[in-house]
Amino acid sequence: MLVPLTEVLEMPSFRAAVPVVHTGDPARAMVRWVHSSEVYEMGALLAGGEVLLTTGLGLHGRSAAQLAEYVRQVSDAGCVAVAMEMGRSFLEVPRVMVDAASKHGLVFITLHAVVPFERMVEDFHEMLLRRKLRAARYGEPLWQDLLSVVLAGDGLRVLLDAISRAAGCVVEFHDVEGQLIERSRIQSVASKRHRVVTEVRVAGVPMGTLVLCGRETGRLRAVAERGAVAVALEIGRHHGYNSRPSVAQSILTDLAAGALQSAGDVARRLGDTGFALASGQAVLVVAMDANPRVPLGEETVALEAACAAEFGPVLAGSVGGHVLALGRGTPHLQWVRRTAESIADRFRRSTGRQPLLGVAAPVLDLGDLSAGVRQAREVLRTAQRIGVRSGVLLQRDVGLHQLLAEVPAESLRAFISEQMGALIDHDRERASDLVRTLDAYLAANGVKSSTALALGIRRQTLYSRLARIERLLGVDLTDRTHLSGLSLALAAWRMRTGLDPQAAFDPGRL
Repeated sequence: MLVPLTEVLEMPSFRAAVPVVHTGDPARAMVRWVHSSEVYEMGALLAGGEVLLTTGLGLHGRSAAQLAEYVRQVSDAGCVAVAMEMGRSFLEVPRVMVDAASKHGLVFITLHAVVPFERMVEDFHEMLLRRKLRAARYGEPLWQDLLSVVLAGDGLRVLLDAISRAAGCVVEFHDVEGQLIERSRIQSVASKRHRVVTEVRVAGVPMGTLVLCGRETGRLRAVAERGAVAVALEIGRHHGYNSRPSVAQSILTDLAAGALQSAGDVARRLGDTGFALASGQAVLVVAMDANPRVPLGEETVALEAACAAEFGPVLAGSVGGHVLALGRGTPHLQWVRRTAESIADRFRRSTGRQPLLGVAAPVLDLGDLSAGVRQAREVLRTAQRIGVRSGVLLQRDVGLHQLLAEVPAESLRAFISEQMGALIDHDRERASDLVRTLDAYLAANGVKSSTALALGIRRQTLYSRLARIERLLGVDLTDRTHLSGLSLALAAWRMRTGLDPQAAFDPGRL
């Protein structure tokens, strides 16, 4: 059951904390739960719909970039508001956090009187319990919850999350061809054998199926039926009641599913759209991680326009939360990178959002186009695993990380411990910044002046840190063999933790 944030702020415990709203509209923010935590990497632990209470203890001493990254992570996880107590870790409102919250559509609140967070959580729990009992007496609380999500306009992914919480299992939405369009994000059970499938119809027109990945029971069937109606409302609200997949969308769906493998079949399907390759041209596959707060249709139109400005006519569509575009150009990687960066810049200027683009290796043989679509999407998944949230990544940029993903977890953990375990332990015990320093040094190819500039420290400070790193690890930072091992260990550490050392570092995540 969802509660407007305005009502949460009116609870006695919240009023006693003297809340001040700096960004966002509390009347439009719908709250599922109130939670308190001082963990920096809280984004990965949220399920969406939370008001997150914090004293800022886990944020104290963080750089401006890290504070902004914290806000972005919790926002991406679906958190609706952050409420930070003033006077303990922060005496003044962190301007960078307010700016980041405004950018990402998050309500940012400061609390100016000390009230135990436990009391706030208990008050919200009691309010929720009273509402559920009242709703059970007069109607169906599940339907009210789902309708609230649709009316809040948070998008299909958030709606599937709400259905997943009610069902207790993973929930998927498939199009009429059976292709996965979207999946719930929250951690839940997913049965490989059992499915509860319900057709989604809009104005009598089949639009796809809602799939609950669990064993059918009376309760699960009821959740599926009500969820299908809510999904139909969501689709109709954004896409109209008579929408059909475009030819481009149909082609991309088949490519992503591996249903188009033959070069001849691909050429015929592309030829129907007028999309043909000239001699020496390659197909460039660009994938973008969609913003869950924006309808996929809007994201697709924006990426298509940005790509068309660089490639000329393109084919664009969406598959499973990713927006895809096929363009034509030269196979030279330098040109591909420059063009992809221009596309990202055009998208940013038109939408105000810095995208994350994954680009497959240029496709010269149309028989390899299906693999290229899967490769571009895998680049995005790898980027998420190593903590990259924006920018442009080519397949070659993540090749090492994908190779490391194939190494057994225990072997990878042992390698990280051997190469840089002492450094991680030192940072944990002394709250120092040596891992971040090592990462910056390697990124600057050992150029100390560039490293100091990137870290914002004096050269003498850098020299002292590098000497400490050498002593702790027993390495020579001018030895290429040692540098190669450390570079590989840092890449492996990012694969295990999902953190970018320059944006955030918590050695306890090893």
